[in-house]
Amino acid sequence: MFLFHSVGSSYTFIRSTFLLIAVSIVTMLAGSAGAQAQASCQFVKFNRRLVLNAGHRYLNPEGITDNGTVVGDAYDDADFTVRAFTRLPDGSIIYYKRNNPETYFLDRSNTGVTVGVTGPAFSLASTTGTPFLLKGSTFTPITMTIGGTTYKKFTVRSINKWGTMVGAFTDSTGKVRGFKRSSDGKAIVLNFPGAAQTDAFAINDNGTIVGYYSKTASPNLFRHGFIYNNGQFAKLDFPSTTLQTELTGISDSNLIIGTTIKGSNATSSFLYKNGTFKKIVMPNSDVPTYADSVSPSQSLITGFSGYTGFIATCK
Repeated sequence: MFLFHSVGSSYTFIRSTFLLIAVSIVTMLAGSAGAQAQASCQFVKFNRRLVLNAGHRYLNPEGITDNGTVVGDAYDDADFTVRAFTRLPDGSIIYYKRNNPETYFLDRSNTGVTVGVTGPAFSLASTTGTPFLLKGSTFTPITMTIGGTTYKKFTVRSINKWGTMVGAFTDSTGKVRGFKRSSDGKAIVLNFPGAAQTDAFAINDNGTIVGYYSKTASPNLFRHGFIYNNGQFAKLDFPSTTLQTELTGISDSNLIIGTTIKGSNATSSFLYKNGTFKKIVMPNSDVPTYADSVSPSQSLITGFSGYTGFIATCK
């Protein structure tokens, strides 16, 4: 679910546990032992570059459920259109396009609710899409209310089993902020203290949220990962003095995935669990491996490496 496409909980924090994790993060950053370790993963691969009569279609995985259903967006290089897709556990693919605008699926809950955005020439780095829910064939545009203001344009990136969503929007001052939206449409602003920009990427079933913040605004971002729970923020960065961090997924079992960034380009992905960072690497691939999302209970990870998509279990 990160912003850089190469072609186009029981994880319950009580307040004291959260503070202990924040302390362990600081300790981890002080001594980056294990930062270069590689995760042990089992990959189920699928082709994400499909041949069309006039060109190719590229699948970009964005979300995954516990039964292995993957959702995302598909870009056609023949007519430059984008449609959403659902890849079912048996490998079959269903495409979805809402009228003429580009259509993106960004996540799907275990209850079968898919969230996404539509919009002409929409970019996943944008916060100006038209958000929606899709359950079965029922398409429902959504809004959110913060204070006395109702927003119709924002990007919803994740949904949990309770219908709580997170993502990003542009506030009245023009700044990008994260949000947490309840199923009744009421939302709160997520803004890391002192940040010029905050973006929430994932929420697990226990309400813990991950994403990134930057002390400088776009286009001069330098991203740091964050964890949010019970009104508290903690910083979580991959141990490096030069790489930025973007946290893109969190399961209910204390597994976080993220991506490292140099400049404006993603470099690779990692998992973080029990105080240890490990790189996610697909065997026999000569290009970086990117992880987009992790499922709630089974901790299935989806992403891609080159033209190969994957569903993986890692430890």
